[in-house]
Amino acid sequence: MTVTYTHKTHTAGCIGGLTRLLFIWKGSLFKQIFAEVVLYFGLYFALSLVYRYVLFYNPESKLVWELFCMYCEKFSKVIPISFLLGFYVTQVVSRWWAQFMSLPWPDTLARYLAVYLPGTDNKSRDVRRTVCRWVNLGNVLALRLVSYKVMLRFPSYEHLVESGLATNKEILQLKQLDEIVHRRHQISWYPFMWAQNLLRTTRKEGLISNDWFTHVLIKEIDSMANMNGMLICYGWISIPLVYTQVVTLAVYSYFIACIFGRQYLLPDQYKVEGDRFVVVGDFPKLSNWTGTLVAGSTNIVGYDIHIADFIIPCFTILEYLFYIGWLKVAETLLNPFGEDDDDFDTYYLIDRNVQVAFLMADEAGRQIEMEPDPFNNEFPIELKHTVVSAQYKDDIRPHMPTDDVVLAHEQVQISDSVANSKMNLNLGSKLNLAGSILSTPITIAKYHKTRLNRRHTVHPSFSEHEHYGGRLPPPAFKLRRHSKTVHGMHTPSSVTVNHVGEKKNELRIPSRQLRTNSTTLTASVPESIQEESMEELRSRKNGDTTELIKMKEPSEEREQDKDKKDKKGEERKKSLDENKQGFEAGGGAAMGGEFDGDMFDGDW
Repeated sequence: MTVTYTHKTHTAGCIGGLTRLLFIWKGSLFKQIFAEVVLYFGLYFALSLVYRYVLFYNPESKLVWELFCMYCEKFSKVIPISFLLGFYVTQVVSRWWAQFMSLPWPDTLARYLAVYLPGTDNKSRDVRRTVCRWVNLGNVLALRLVSYKVMLRFPSYEHLVESGLATNKEILQLKQLDEIVHRRHQISWYPFMWAQNLLRTTRKEGLISNDWFTHVLIKEIDSMANMNGMLICYGWISIPLVYTQVVTLAVYSYFIACIFGRQYLLPDQYKVEGDRFVVVGDFPKLSNWTGTLVAGSTNIVGYDIHIADFIIPCFTILEYLFYIGWLKVAETLLNPFGEDDDDFDTYYLIDRNVQVAFLMADEAGRQIEMEPDPFNNEFPIELKHTVVSAQYKDDIRPHMPTDDVVLAHEQVQISDSVANSKMNLNLGSKLNLAGSILSTPITIAKYHKTRLNRRHTVHPSFSEHEHYGGRLPPPAFKLRRHSKTVHGMHTPSSVTVNHVGEKKNELRIPSRQLRTNSTTLTASVPESIQEESMEELRSRKNGDTTELIKMKEPSEEREQDKDKKDKKGEERKKSLDENKQGFEAGGGAAMGGEFDGDMFDGDW
């Protein structure tokens, strides 16, 4: 039977807290390991007496015993007992709780039967009771396979007939099915099929009003059958035996070593004289520690001379309680359908499920009259308390994290300005994005001694008219061949042109732009071309020609600003001539450079 102690922990305000639970005997740690503790430490003290009263007077045997005890103490620490035991117990506890959650309960099915199959007539009542009896019969058949206690209560099919869960005819069908499968497979699912078939027949007879109600009832029965199957799987597939053996061997090997390694030893005190160890006294006595401890002495077995002889190993006892108790937890929970104090109450579960299911089935036809509203159609402010419960009225309203927030006067005022609103920030980010798109470079690369036909895809902003007020931008730029000489080597470079008149020397065309369906520029650039207008580009090698998809110019804007741009072009040309003269006068041509002028010749 499960040991319940939560009623003793309803408050943590008492002195000692959970220490009150240490005095519960049933299901306790002390009840589980009492016999093992007595046996283990009885053997420990027996070995201690042999050492103190037999081996102590034989120096050679005493020395061998002490060396063996130190050997056990040193190498027992290499056993990873905490890791092995901790992980194992975690798995066992998770499995234990999963088995409890797999127990089938007929409550939901019985309530559904009361709602979907109502009626006080004998037929409806018999159907409800029969369905409840059959599902409980299936539960018992499954528990007989996993629980030793249930098998003792129902050792044969005839005992199920005596208990009233089955009839002789039903048991005969179960036996026939057992013979068909040669008793190799479990047949706890058979009564659930009887219940499902009965509900289908009941639907045909009209006792269940629609197919959906029948579907819900059949699915609930199917869910209970699946949970029984899960229980049987837990009984069939255990935690791997090798893991259980490893943990058990590690724990008991460790404490067998501790029987010797945790002994209080009494080694002689030695001093080095020349090349020999000379005994200068016995082990210091606890009653006269300073008087019997020889300064500068040591012992040859490696025992810590600062550990006094307290006889009783208090901390070894505590360690044994912790680790062996931990192992007992796993041992108890490994099969929760056994006879331990904390195993599942299978007898209670069987009786409870049968009684509650039949009670719900019988009460389904009884109606209760609706009473007047006890609150007189008013809002119930608070239910009344007793004198004792009123002392605990500290949870009238949950305290939320923002309850204590105090805002200043400026923080609660409503602002009329939307300059810093989120909408404007979003709009600004969109404008920045549009600017980035407009300034995306268009690059035409030229390669040394090769001719490459490539399709350079212009960003969709070229083809979207709304970016330019319904007009496409003019292609007011010209191709120039740029080259420079580095250490006597002729190195081609690339020309990068963007919409704001910047000039770069890197070839970077985003892959997304290359995949965009928009205006496409196809160019074949021979190496001999120095400077050509894009509108008149042609090939002078092998007779090849270059096709160009010209972009339309915004003619209206051109006509309006024609005079201004002509004047501006003349001024720009004059300025370029002056700069070129200054460039040549400054020795730029002698350094291998080439004066390029303006890429756009003053145009946009």
